[in-house]
Amino acid sequence: MVEALAESLATKIKQANPNQTASVPVMKFALIIVINFTIPVVASLAFGAVTGKWLETLTAMIFFVALRMISGGYHFESPIPCMSMTFIIIAVPPHISLSEKWTWFLTVTALVLVALLAPANMKGYNTIPEKYYPLLKIGSALIVSSNFLFLSGTAAIVLAVQGISLLFRNKEVNPT
Repeated sequence: MVEALAESLATKIKQANPNQTASVPVMKFALIIVINFTIPVVASLAFGAVTGKWLETLTAMIFFVALRMISGGYHFESPIPCMSMTFIIIAVPPHISLSEKWTWFLTVTALVLVALLAPANMKGYNTIPEKYYPLLKIGSALIVSSNFLFLSGTAAIVLAVQGISLLFRNKEVNPT
């Protein structure tokens, strides 16, 4: 469903401006990423609003997206599991109450994971040259470390889950 929508949109974009657009496969790849991101984020924020946890859900989304963008992580091979897991990672943690001890523990766990493993599974999923990977590792550690200031249980859960996703490896992809 998502792939068909992305292909249809990419084809229409190419037809509208054939000389100044990327190839249909490249645009389709990019549109799949955008759709896979937009649907679970909007659904999560709506769920958070309905359950009275909108601000906490926004916190989960910001920490997850920021860390995911620069640390990488496991990618599902089809859109539905990706969107489902993204929804769960963003929508569920705001409804879990953590003690300060568990918040510290999960934040430290996430920091260790990103310090050892970030960035992971980046090749083919972005265009960042490998020479910048050490900066991505530092940025990942800074994002996680910021939770030592906020002590957000929601952020701690999200950061730890994202850190765990670095443990799993994908095959490299070539979007062209």
